[in-house]
Parts: sequence; C-alpha cells; structure tokens
Amino acid sequence: MKNPCKEMFWLVALLTLASFHTDAAGFSWPKDHLLPTFPAPASVIDCIELKTASGAEADLFASLEGIINRTQPRIAVVGQRDADGSMGWLKIHQLAVNVVDGFDAVEKYKGEIKGLIVVDPDRPETLNLATTLAGLDNALICEPALLSKLTNAPFNLKIEEDFRGRFANREEAYDYFLKSVWPRCSHRVIAGLSPNVHGNLRDFLVAVNAAVIWLDTRNSGDAAIFAKFAPDLKPAHSLYMGWWPDEDAGLKWIGKYGVPVLASDFFVNGSLFAGVVEPIQPAPIPPTPPLENKIYLSLFISDGDNVQYMQHKLRKLWDEPARGKVPIGWTVSPLTVDLDPGMLNYYYRTATTNDCLVSGPSGAGYERLDFWKPADLDAFTKVTNPYLERSGIKVITVWLHVTDDIGKSFAANCPALLGLTSQEGGNVQKFFGNLPLIDFIDRGAYDGEIEQLRSAINRAAQDWDGKSPKFLAVQANAWKLGPSDLLSLANSLDANKFVLVRPDHLFQLFKASVPVRAR
Repeated sequence: MKNPCKEMFWLVALLTLASFHTDAAGFSWPKDHLLPTFPAPASVIDCIELKTASGAEADLFASLEGIINRTQPRIAVVGQRDADGSMGWLKIHQLAVNVVDGFDAVEKYKGEIKGLIVVDPDRPETLNLATTLAGLDNALICEPALLSKLTNAPFNLKIEEDFRGRFANREEAYDYFLKSVWPRCSHRVIAGLSPNVHGNLRDFLVAVNAAVIWLDTRNSGDAAIFAKFAPDLKPAHSLYMGWWPDEDAGLKWIGKYGVPVLASDFFVNGSLFAGVVEPIQPAPIPPTPPLENKIYLSLFISDGDNVQYMQHKLRKLWDEPARGKVPIGWTVSPLTVDLDPGMLNYYYRTATTNDCLVSGPSGAGYERLDFWKPADLDAFTKVTNPYLERSGIKVITVWLHVTDDIGKSFAANCPALLGLTSQEGGNVQKFFGNLPLIDFIDRGAYDGEIEQLRSAINRAAQDWDGKSPKFLAVQANAWKLGPSDLLSLANSLDANKFVLVRPDHLFQLFKASVPVRAR
C-alpha cells in the first residue's frame, strides 16, 4: 500500500532540488524571454587574452568562462576581433579587468571544475559534443594535446569523459548525443557551430546548457538527425543560435518547426555581457519633416540580425567620420536586450539624429517567415512585440517576402510598429490595417555597389510626376559599403527631387500621404 506522507516527502524534496538547481544556475530565464539574464558581474573581471592561444586553448578557456560566469560573471576572453583592440567592449561596458594568463585562470577556478571532456581530433563532431557536456557536467573542453598539462600538477584535473576512439562515424556520435546527452540539455536554446569555430560563442552555450550541433539540412542524413532533435523545440519559445552550413536551407528547414534563429557564432563573452543589465534608453524620434511633393528616400544598412556584426563590423562602421551626415536606418537585433543590453545602449547613446536603429530580419530572430505555419507565425509576432517595446525599435526589415498572413500577424500583434520593409524588392507599397509595408526597390536590396544603388533609385524615380509625394527605400550591404559610401550616394542625387529621411520618418510621411479610407 502506498504511503501518502512518504510520497509527499519525496515530492517536496524533488521540488526543492529543482528550485536549488535553478538558483545554483545563477541566471534567470523568464518564460517570455528567448534568452536568460545573467547575474551582475564581479567588481573586477579576470581577462584572458588570446593573442597567442591555439584553437584548443580558446575552446578550453571558453568552457571555463561559461562554467564560471553561470553563477556570477567573473571571466572575459578577448581577442583582436574585438572592436578597439581586445579590450574595446569591456571598456564600453565599464568593466574593471585584471589581465591573467589563461592557465592561471584554470588553476584559480579549478575548485569549481569537475574535470575534463576529451575531444577526439579524428571525429570533429566531438568538439560540439564536448561543448555540450562541458556545461552539463561543469567540465572543461580538452584536446588531447592539452591532456598531459591539465591532468598533472598544479591542475590535477581528472578525465570525466574521453571520446577518443569512441565513435566509428558521425552517425554513432549523434546517436549517443540524442540518447544520452540531449535529454539533459536545455531545450530553450540549440546551437549550430562549425567544429572549425573555436572559442567565440561557446562560453554562452556552455553557460546555458545548450546542445551544440553542426548539421547540414541540405543533406538527407543530416536532416534526418536534426529531425530527432526538433520535436523537443517549442515554436517561438526555443531559439537556434550560432549559424548554418547553408543559410537558405537552414532557415527554410527550421521554419517548419517555428524556431527563430540568432546569427551569433562569432559573438564573444555573451555569458559576461548578458549580466551587464541596464535599462534600454532609446533616442526619441526627431520631429518629422513636412510632407511635400518630393521623393522621400530612406537608406538602410544591413546586417543587424547578426549580433556578431553588431559587436564587430558595426562598431567599426559606427566610427566612420561620415556617420551622422546622412540619415541611415541601422539594422540591429532586438534580442540584444537580453544578450547584451549594454551594446544596444551604446549605439543609442552615441547615435546622432540621423541614426535610426531598426530591426534586422525579421524581429525577435532571423527567419524566413513565409515558411512558417500560421499558428507559429502568430506566436512569433507575439514574442516579438515585447522585444520591440523593450528595445524601442519601431521598424522591421523582413526576409524575404511579406505575405498577407505575415503582414496581418505583425499588424495584429505588434501595435508599436511604424512599418515593415521587405527584402524581396519591387517597391510594393501597401497597408495591413494601419501597418504600412514599403518594399526595397528593385535591385536596391542588399546591394554592395553604390553605382548599382544609384541606378536603381533613378529607375524607381522615373515615373514621378512631381504632383504628389513618392516613397522609396534601399538597403546597402554592410560588408561592402558604409556611411561614407552612402553620403556619396546622397550627394549625387538631385536635391530638387529627393529628400533623404530616417526610416521612421519615411513611414510616418507615407501614412500621412494616404488617407485612412484608401488603405
């Protein structure tokens, strides 16, 4: 006969244990957030520089950072990829640092480390498997070349798991992953990282107990493996981080499951910067210029759905002397309010009145929404709205095509939006209720040549008769063009015809030009 008192005792014990695990993890993860918030960093951060580090050492130190920062951020790992040299973002986040040798840091924190997960160099997928287990077991990623050093004094770390010779092929490795590791992982984040990517995002993935994989959905075998992970991912609640072997194939495939994507494989110190929490302070929208019979043109610049772009390339473009001399819509990711609010605030704090932050494709994550199920689409736009409210962003660029279902979903669930742009091209302009859409013009979307953009603009303006306003939008490829190029483009246009405006002003003027009854 069952003993109800005994059963109640074990129920309370299990609930207490679960509560302790959450508290011990250090970070909080609200149900309506796609990413967690980490604890406040320590007053002084131990900073490991990777100037001469090998890839194996970068992975080792990234796993150390993720494990330690989970309870309280105390470690940064930096390299020359960072803006302003290795310490740029640490200074911007006003973090005091103590530069340390990486192996000295391992010795300092070894009391919080259980041991080592040994990678098999002959099976590249075991690096991602080791990254996953590093978070689950509080153990460091270890290439065999580092084994002798780490198992002897002064470290004396024991081997927790050794993958050398364990798997005859990648199918065996993933079979083990699915049966023995995936059930232990957080299913709120899954990540794709190439085994050739060392360090970088791995600290964050270790900290949040994410499964790390590298599967090419163009390959039927890889797609079949991924399909075994996918049913545990909740639409518009789970997030795919990192990147894909093929962008287009990956986005279309994951879209069937309603999982947004955050391009982030080269983002660094996420487990540190996610803890530098500060209120987002969006710059107010300047007064809208008067509506006249002119051609109103907005210049957008990619690639802000990509948070590593925000951390590296955008930071360099932002420093160009030409920035602020012409209105530009800078795409950024609303998810930075979770991942790195200090970075988003930096761009707001240093923006001119000509700098307008807009969302990159396609809101709370990068996705091809035209491949999503209607119910998942509505769930996504509902998740996007609080990110827009928290980030202060009022315009979204959508990749690639805005169907009626997509437009209506944003209109219904994102009331603060001023407008949508589409990457499809063609200069389609329409309303979804009160929400306007302005396509980037034909051959004026994601272009990397100024002459091409200029020609596209002039073609789109050919039918303007001067008797009513016209509205155009183009997007430059941030990897090829910058503010100085867009300033040159602006100066080459006929000032008697064209008025360059911020994206938010473009949509405000467009709405003012179209009577409500005509929408």
